Amino acid sequence: MKLLIVLCAVIAMACAVSKEEFLKIREECLKSENVPQAVIEKLKNREYGGDLGHEAKCYIRCLGLKTGNWDDAKGYDVDKVFADFNGAGLEVTKENLQKCFKSSGDDDKCVWASKDLKCLWTNKYVSRKQ
Repeated sequence: MKLLIVLCAVIAMACAVSKEEFLKIREECLKSENVPQAVIEKLKNREYGGDLGHEAKCYIRCLGLKTGNWDDAKGYDVDKVFADFNGAGLEVTKENLQKCFKSSGDDDKCVWASKDLKCLWTNKYVSRKQ
């Protein structure tokens, strides 16, 4: 789960949504996914160690859905995420996105969404452009 939330926030911020829209989406997702206050505080303080719980994974999925980067049937849209990341000053290859964005179709879409994003950070496939 480490760095997973950061990546999700970057994806959401990189999308064609304004900062104000992202903050609204973020609040909607925190509320709709019933993320406990203690976990929200950990997210705000960038305390990502350990498993933050199923609600945090569903929060990631919610952000992806509302920003258009995630589809429950297909998973992450490689081309859209690639464009959004590059637009946000991040470097990643489509090949590495495809390595992580496996259309596994896990029964639990929240687990699937968070697992695919975690892969990018675990393997250090994303970096800031120099």
